[in-house]
Amino acid sequence: MAGVSSNPNSPRQKMINLMYLVFIAMMALNVSSEVLDGFELVENSLRVSTENSTRRNEQVKDHLDRAYEANAAKVGEWYNKGVDVKKQSDGLFDYINELKLRIVQEADGEEGNINDVRQKDNLEAASRVMLAPVVGEGKKLKERLASYCDNMSELVGDTSKRAMFKSLLSTEVPKKAGIIPGSWEVALFENMPVSAAITLLTKMQNDIRYVEGEVLSTLITNVDVDDYRVNKIEAFVIPKSQIVTSGMPYEAELALAAVDSTKQPQYYLGETLLAGNRISIPTSGVGDRSLSGKIVAEGQTYTYNAEYFVTESSATIAPTRMNFLYTSIENDIEVAMAGVPSGSVRPSVSSGRVDHKDKNIWTITGLDADVSPNVTVTLRANVNGRDIIESKGFVVRKLPPPLPFLSYKDADGNVRKFTGGPIAKRYLVEAAGVQAAIDDGVLNEPHTVTGFTMTIVDGMGNYIPEVSNSGEFTQRQKDYIRNIARGKRFYIGQVKALDPAGKPVSVTYSMEIIVN
Repeated sequence: MAGVSSNPNSPRQKMINLMYLVFIAMMALNVSSEVLDGFELVENSLRVSTENSTRRNEQVKDHLDRAYEANAAKVGEWYNKGVDVKKQSDGLFDYINELKLRIVQEADGEEGNINDVRQKDNLEAASRVMLAPVVGEGKKLKERLASYCDNMSELVGDTSKRAMFKSLLSTEVPKKAGIIPGSWEVALFENMPVSAAITLLTKMQNDIRYVEGEVLSTLITNVDVDDYRVNKIEAFVIPKSQIVTSGMPYEAELALAAVDSTKQPQYYLGETLLAGNRISIPTSGVGDRSLSGKIVAEGQTYTYNAEYFVTESSATIAPTRMNFLYTSIENDIEVAMAGVPSGSVRPSVSSGRVDHKDKNIWTITGLDADVSPNVTVTLRANVNGRDIIESKGFVVRKLPPPLPFLSYKDADGNVRKFTGGPIAKRYLVEAAGVQAAIDDGVLNEPHTVTGFTMTIVDGMGNYIPEVSNSGEFTQRQKDYIRNIARGKRFYIGQVKALDPAGKPVSVTYSMEIIVN
């Protein structure tokens, strides 16, 4: 029976175990509402995966039932074990479902709904249900998981499967930083937000269905299929994972049960003949997806169908100051992937250059809006031998022109920026020269002033320009400011400057200065 993967290190299991570690690591954190809402997305994804596994296990159980009907004497032993596996799995699954409902009702009241949790950040509900003295369910859950693991392990001879069961259903105290050593139930449920506790329990249910499927598949292989091979041959889709991140391909293998391995079938995805039995389908967006096709062997055609779920990207690519990337400056971006250490995430850009700055902060420079008005930032990480790639696009803009200003200190010693209008003469005398910068509340990028013109009005009403070839006032300009009468005005314009990248820019804005 090829319906269930027996690989204990399959990408599906690695992904689910990775999410488990993320949940455990977040127990000691004061989690934000956005992160708690994120648990709901993961909870929904796990629920879909569990439902798919349940349907798949029912198909395998139906296969065993038909074998029993065809030859009860031969299949009876394995059929009875299959019935017991189903009974134990359903019992433990339903028990965990009751725990989830009790935790939600403890937080939201008797009307609490697992599918619509209101007090997601409640830190006491899970502790009261799972850790209460005498009546706490945590110890009972631990014992039932351990017993279930032992019972399922006895039914399989493959040591790698037994190791996988022990890993999936482990009741050892998680060895994670920030968790105080103690009992398994305390480590998992003490001060655990309701949203995280529900997701953690759903993950356990997902693992139970996976173990159930592995055991049922083993029981099928223990039956000599020669008695009914010619009566039933089925096509199967064996996915690497039934939950796929948007942008990552859905990958699977196609297989026929009870087929002579010396004869190569023809595999089709839809009506397209494949080169082999592997499927790789690009994904985008989110939601349920399905696929179908056929396998042709010995002149016979066998159809298959499969479902999988595409989730939202878990990567963060965010500028730290703005929603755009700009030319001529250092654009700091914050990058992260859920469950991946920051040191393992490496960004790249389609244009310009990216350099590491600090922890998960990187700096993008060398952008040119005229050459590349759009740029793509791509994150790459390798988790357990599997490459993870996430991308996000940004618009590249030129820096807005800077504004000229005079800098002075007010009566309280605070530095002020003056951009025109009335001003006390003493502040003008204190000012060293003209400065320029972008200062719009988001960007704060100083520019180097390389020259400007002060235009004064003499007693005859003539406009006389006085030029400075730097950002500082010339001596003649200082003398004029020192001797100007109150109520008079002059102008500063034709400001020239260099942007942060050293490129010359023209400042079109002029200042009219009225002396008080």
